[in-house]
Amino acid sequence: RKPLQLLLNVSLLALWGVILLACRFYWMGNKPPNFSNSDNPAADSPSLLTRTLTFFYLPAVNFWLLLCPDTLSFDWSMDALPLIRTLADCRNCYTTAFYLGLLSLAWFSLWRQEKNKLKEINGKAHYYTNCRNGSSNGHGYHGNSHEHVNNSHVGTYINSTHNGTKKYFESRTPLPTTEHVVVFSLGLLAIPFLPATNLFFYVGFVIAERVLYIPSMGFCLLVAVGMRSLYVRLRRRSSRAILVYCSAVLVLLFSAKTVLRNRDWQNEEMLYKSGIYVNPAKAWGNLGNVLKSQGKMDEAEQAYRNALYYRSNMADMLYNL
Repeated sequence: RKPLQLLLNVSLLALWGVILLACRFYWMGNKPPNFSNSDNPAADSPSLLTRTLTFFYLPAVNFWLLLCPDTLSFDWSMDALPLIRTLADCRNCYTTAFYLGLLSLAWFSLWRQEKNKLKEINGKAHYYTNCRNGSSNGHGYHGNSHEHVNNSHVGTYINSTHNGTKKYFESRTPLPTTEHVVVFSLGLLAIPFLPATNLFFYVGFVIAERVLYIPSMGFCLLVAVGMRSLYVRLRRRSSRAILVYCSAVLVLLFSAKTVLRNRDWQNEEMLYKSGIYVNPAKAWGNLGNVLKSQGKMDEAEQAYRNALYYRSNMADMLYNL
């Protein structure tokens, strides 16, 4: 019953997404927006195979940007990402691995056996003590300690005294199960990204890092759930310590990347220079405009020529020269 309930919740969430997309489409005049061919080359390709393979590959690239954001750019249009034209392209292996991993996560969250839930204890074991009541004449009482494992509750034990008798009460605070968190994380990861997948209408970009802001929340939740599950399954204290250190290193690496990326956004010149590696034609052209506005005519001319070297049919660059 629980998997069916989870599936129903996800379906309702997806339905709301479709309704919002329909409203957006209605507000655009019941027609998709128009973009230039260079904004999204795959959408302009006459080959159905090329469009299909490329559009299926784009979510895998976006996921890699979340997993390892080593290469970032302000613009991914034009030829920043070459089209996939044949089935023999090795990038299809990345696409297959990505969707198999996504299906595996969905299967884990929806169809895992109930007995496996007992193996997770939300990061720590819970102990409770069954104690016999003590009397007021000085006789002691003894208790038996047990380890209580529960995947969806955290126990809090309250000691109270009433008429000379000590009583122990257990107060439980419900926590979401791992399956619920995984489903929520997958929904947060995938549903906000759907408008950028070219499934409903073509968009004016190949990859846009701004559309990953909300999906990155779901990605972080998935990482946290994975770390917690691994921590629970590790029995040795040294192994758990290594996992904690690795998590800390991961946080530090992503924090360092954030600081470095913020420097690229200090001004337009630094931003366009940072995008030369990914999209040289667009980056050199924009950099030429910035240098021209600064009065650096010789450097601006060289930037325009560099842009034409990578894409010779850019009319605006020829006009600027």
